[in-house]
Amino acid sequence: MKTTATYWRAHALPKALHDAGLAHGIDWGNSIIMDLVADLPWMRDTVMGTILNQQEKFIEFEIETSQQHQLISSIEAWLDVTAQTNICEHNRGTGRGAGAMALEIRRELCAPAGSPPANNSTTKCAISAY
Repeated sequence: MKTTATYWRAHALPKALHDAGLAHGIDWGNSIIMDLVADLPWMRDTVMGTILNQQEKFIEFEIETSQQHQLISSIEAWLDVTAQTNICEHNRGTGRGAGAMALEIRRELCAPAGSPPANNSTTKCAISAY
């Protein structure tokens, strides 16, 4: 996940995704791409994945685009999935949730130069007995 986030902070996003994000209030300087898939064989000219935005909201998206992802044809999905994302630091048997790791990565990559990454995690998770 960190490799993906770092890659997309260093490389240009597909223009259609960049523009869709701006239209939905994404501050790309303070957000990360958790995963990004484009041009699956059965879904040509489609960009989909997950963003962790500047407000630490998890957004799943699916965008139909023109060839080479320059223009938005339609936004098929732009969903806040924060409530369904595992942000627990201590999961029984599995450790940290993917959401908790993504939050840490976003704080690390988006911290102002020269400042330590923010660690304002106040996540409380229910513990369930099996």
